[in-house]
Amino acid sequence: MNMMYTKLRLTIKDVCHMLSVERDKLNKLVKTDPSFPRPIKEGASRQAAVYFDYNELVNWWEDQKQARYS
Repeated sequence: MNMMYTKLRLTIKDVCHMLSVERDKLNKLVKTDPSFPRPIKEGASRQAAVYFDYNELVNWWEDQKQARYS
């Protein structure tokens, strides 16, 4: 059985690649755009991995496209 899977959580590198932006731009989006999905930190330590939810990112992107045409 060959099924295609979509990652549910994306690393910062994945998100930058997905949105075609540099890490600085991603950080700016997180800080300045209240509608941009919040990162999810895995653990309490400062070095804990940070992820973004795939569905939240897709929904944000769709909202951006809708706003563009409104």
